[in-house]
Amino acid sequence: LGSIRSAAEKNAASMGGAKVEWNAAFIIKLMDGGGETLSIVDGWQQTAEARSYINQLLIRNKRILFGILEKPALEQLGRESNVKKRLFLVGKSGVGKSSTVAKLCGRDITSSHDETLGIQTTTIYWPSKIASSKKVIVLELELWDAGERAMNKFDHILSACQEATDGYLFFFSYADRHSWEDLPHLLLSGYVGTSLPPRKGQRIARTTGKKDSTLKMVVGTHADSVQREVTEGEIEQFQNTTKLIILPIANINSPRLQADRRTPDGRAGVMEIAPFMNALTQILLVHDWNRGLLPSPLFTPSSADSESPSQ
Repeated sequence: LGSIRSAAEKNAASMGGAKVEWNAAFIIKLMDGGGETLSIVDGWQQTAEARSYINQLLIRNKRILFGILEKPALEQLGRESNVKKRLFLVGKSGVGKSSTVAKLCGRDITSSHDETLGIQTTTIYWPSKIASSKKVIVLELELWDAGERAMNKFDHILSACQEATDGYLFFFSYADRHSWEDLPHLLLSGYVGTSLPPRKGQRIARTTGKKDSTLKMVVGTHADSVQREVTEGEIEQFQNTTKLIILPIANINSPRLQADRRTPDGRAGVMEIAPFMNALTQILLVHDWNRGLLPSPLFTPSSADSESPSQ
């Protein structure tokens, strides 16, 4: 399941050479919930209305890396609703978890691989607009990542990452056949780990209990790879079998500013990840809708919205 390209031919965006396409209706239909009520506006981040929101994520056209006690001043703009989610990243070492986080928060991706030490948390803020109510929501997304050695050595690492998590992002690489072959085992067994079966002496914890309502998503890294080791047929079969969404992403650096050709262009980087982040937001909304966790006012147009023309 990663074949959003074949399922959504109308909505296309370029992500560093990898063509990634999204269709809100496809995601909603696959997850069976919400209908058009939940659709977020595709490409809204490029509109004039979104500019004031995007500006709060940048300083001198560079992405702001928000700390634990820092937040963008989005509450001053009004009308937005904050949706806070925590996701735990699962995948074998070197599959592209850290580079994906770097891509999403605007940091440079290093060419060398260094395993994550202990637990690393990153907070990303993402504004989007609901089509039915014309209301802006801001996703406050916490991404939790832990190195394989740390999880195997210290029992508390894995439990800390799983505590109060809202879902899991399972990773594979289009350029790594073994990571793809490990993916079904991770999902179907319900285990969190780097590979299955677990190695002798390795401590592994289950992602869910007996009744599995935990949100699971799949990220396909290195979607820009020329030499793919996973075929479109395999991806489509996986999608139809698991009913899961695969979010493809190109693990390459964002465009550079024309001034020095070295500094990342923050605004261009935001637009580059928009298809990925919009789809992720859409999935989170549908999942909460199916569980009855979304407040109805979020999808009810206000009197001001109903009287004003659509943006």
